[in-house]
Amino acid sequence: MRIITKLIQNAIRALGKKDLWLTCPSVMAGGLIWSLAINGILIHHQFMSGGVSGFALVIHYLFRFLPVGLMVFLMNIPIFAVGWAMISGKFFALSLLGMLSFSFFLTVTTWLHIPIDNPILATIFAGVISGVGSGLVFRFGGSGGGTDIIAMVIHRYFSVRVGAVYFALNSVPLILGALLINLEAALYSIIYVYVSGSVMDRILTGFNQRRSVFIISEKSSEIANEVLDKLHRGATFLKGEGAYTHTTMNVVYCVVSLFELSRLKDLISSIDPKAFIIINETMEVIGKGFEPIGKPWMEHI
Repeated sequence: MRIITKLIQNAIRALGKKDLWLTCPSVMAGGLIWSLAINGILIHHQFMSGGVSGFALVIHYLFRFLPVGLMVFLMNIPIFAVGWAMISGKFFALSLLGMLSFSFFLTVTTWLHIPIDNPILATIFAGVISGVGSGLVFRFGGSGGGTDIIAMVIHRYFSVRVGAVYFALNSVPLILGALLINLEAALYSIIYVYVSGSVMDRILTGFNQRRSVFIISEKSSEIANEVLDKLHRGATFLKGEGAYTHTTMNVVYCVVSLFELSRLKDLISSIDPKAFIIINETMEVIGKGFEPIGKPWMEHI
């Protein structure tokens, strides 16, 4: 109890007023949405999950008298006790809030049942709900605890990549579920984990998707000026040389939003219809004019 009290006191000190009034409710809402997927769908189909919640589900299926919310909370206590000194105070505080909210809502929403009989539809819908919930928690700087903190601790001591540890820890509950519970349910659960991760990625980076554009033209200066004046975007000159003609020219490189892309193509066409344009999908752009450095969900990366 003394350890828990100290952890909570340190967490409160790490949070500022903005986090208490804006970020904290968002993290708690994410925990609520996340719990709806587990209690509303996964448990009724005996599906599994990754991470600590996955271990909690396996234990619950084997021993029905042990509630999932309580197991998530108990398993996270030693994890937070070990990891509190190795991660940033703000991330720790918001992760603790996310874990407590997730555990609480798992406990109070056990009555929920979303009636979806088709197992594939159930895994997809649960993945969407779970991805939105966990994505909110991560986007506002927290986590559900568990595997995230373990991965960082192992990386700190053994220099093992966080992604590799995270993948391994999330795979173990699925393997245990396949061996101890139901192989078919475990296979369906893979769909859930994939959809959940994809939706979470969209929540984290989907609002910042951009297109990076390379423009090869003899009128690169005019095009760059128009990008600056008409689109109000920056542009960079890269030195290029034709392999066949050995002609040197400036290659214009710029990053635009999806809405600005069609305007950029029209702009280039009006200046140089023969321009060569390469458009790449860019998951995320951080910096002036786009996503500022130091967003809450980026601080622990």
